[in-house]
Amino acid sequence: MAPQVLNNEEYGLKADIWSLGTMIYELLVGFPPFTGTSATNLAHNVKKGKYGIPKSLNISMSCLDFIDKCLKAEPSKRMEYV
Repeated sequence: MAPQVLNNEEYGLKADIWSLGTMIYELLVGFPPFTGTSATNLAHNVKKGKYGIPKSLNISMSCLDFIDKCLKAEPSKRMEYV
């Protein structure tokens, strides 16, 4: 879930962009961008929006940029649908 969903805030397309970023990340990397030791810890990590890409993964810079633009914790900083 996008951070704004976890915070019980209004959400729309920007939450879908977040979800797209998490799906692409997981398809390329093999595991989700955010993990936690409990549901509360997972929610905390999602709200922080911090994730990493394994250095051994060979992904283009444009793909990394796309994922990064999707996974901004602040909805206003996420990419726009064009």
